[in-house]
Amino acid sequence: MKILSVRRGFASDHSSTSYEFLAVDKPLRKKEQAEVSRLSSRVNPTTRRANFIYHVDGYDIPGGWKKLMARYYDVMYSESYGWWMLAMAWKAIPGQFEELLPFEFEGATEGMGIDIENVEGRTIVTIHCAVERGMPYSAYKEYYDDEDEDEECDDESGMFATDDELLNALIQVRQQIIGGDYRALYAVWEKYGDINDENTPPKPEERKTGEQIVSNFKSMLGYIE
Repeated sequence: MKILSVRRGFASDHSSTSYEFLAVDKPLRKKEQAEVSRLSSRVNPTTRRANFIYHVDGYDIPGGWKKLMARYYDVMYSESYGWWMLAMAWKAIPGQFEELLPFEFEGATEGMGIDIENVEGRTIVTIHCAVERGMPYSAYKEYYDDEDEDEECDDESGMFATDDELLNALIQVRQQIIGGDYRALYAVWEKYGDINDENTPPKPEERKTGEQIVSNFKSMLGYIE
């Protein structure tokens, strides 16, 4: 496959893009589910999740995926022929958005990197990357059961969890970032950053807890072949 562009948006010479959204902090009410449902005749949102798949060039989520993160969902991943976006959103405490900005970068490999944005009062961190083959995920599922009560629970640590390992990883990393632990963002820079770039993000301090979350997340990141 010949890639025409690998910058933000993951455009290619043919299009097939999937999105998987998850509401972590609170479930969607019926009115909110209806608002999401109106965006596409193929989406069937539950109280926690929504999945969009587009196989036709030029078609995408009306209004863009960021609006959904600003209003309804807390984590999301999107895949388009090997190019991935991993996104996390929350209402940051005063000053945290500015703390995060130094972690924004464009990688040595074109198309890889991190975006830090404020959309409708919510901070959105977007990681542009590849995901290692063999990583368990459900990006290619076109449909899933709408009985989301059976697909969500608390894990052993008491943290919200799903049946999707990539969503679970994003839940954990998001929680770390909200708490001021930016090691996962630095790990993304270590994977894709340009060592010759003068704007190197600050290396976070080591912590006694959470290292396994960072290590597991970093191991998921790959390269486009």
